[in-house]
Amino acid sequence: MRFYFAILCGLSLFASDAAVSSAANINDFIDFSSPSLPGRLYVPPAAATGPRPLIVFLHGSGEVGNDNQVQVTGQNINNLLLAAKNRGAYLYAPQTSTGWSSTTVMDRVMGMIDQAIVDENVDNRRLYATGLSLGGGGTWNLINRHSDRFAAAVPICAVGPTWGYSPANLARVPTWAFHARNDMTVPSTETRNVVASMLATTGEAPPVYPEAPRTDFLFQSTTLDLRYTEYRAGGHVIWGKVFITAAMQEWMFSHTLVPEPSAGVLMLLTGLGLVGAGRRSGARRRSA
Repeated sequence: MRFYFAILCGLSLFASDAAVSSAANINDFIDFSSPSLPGRLYVPPAAATGPRPLIVFLHGSGEVGNDNQVQVTGQNINNLLLAAKNRGAYLYAPQTSTGWSSTTVMDRVMGMIDQAIVDENVDNRRLYATGLSLGGGGTWNLINRHSDRFAAAVPICAVGPTWGYSPANLARVPTWAFHARNDMTVPSTETRNVVASMLATTGEAPPVYPEAPRTDFLFQSTTLDLRYTEYRAGGHVIWGKVFITAAMQEWMFSHTLVPEPSAGVLMLLTGLGLVGAGRRSGARRRSA
């Protein structure tokens, strides 16, 4: 990851979004920081009428710092903010000064999401994680660390997750990954390798990539809720296109986390099963 850092800093800060309606403004967000993690939160007006989904956006290297502004004013978030506004979703944009690789940073992000659940009208069954470049790697790390909390994830032109990650953890989270084949900053093999590791958890073979594609390549797993789009072109700066893609938005917002049943519910279900089994056994004995 260190290998990419200097190059990424020069790209992600000044990249412009495709088909963006308007630039994000600092006034679109409230300050939502902890002493150890700066952050901004967009609060949708629809939250006044009921629980709303929350998207967490992990920025790229160009926004690394602690000014708590550039992660939302550097243009990379523009189309995602537009999607959040159109869909009535919260958008949480933390800022890191060290990167997204450490478990401490990931836990701080999750801690602020939990704070939003307490303070705001957040639907905790509809938490979505996304990020670009360095933040795409952070997206992998976040769902690896907290796979039971996210309904879906969209890593974009991502660096690889931190060494020692669990492909099984990643495979639990519905994911649509994006990369461009001609990305000269973060090679598409970074995403291909993570996708292959996730598929290996179910014994599914990795996709066969065309040698000279004339169109974008779309893969959809037969064993996991996993998609991978590899654009034929676009270089490293593809996130504006991804965030405004209607199919991606529909897919992401369609996912809702189904919570694990409580211990009491499990005991009740088990008891009902035992009662049913006993009744069937008694019936068999009587018919004999």
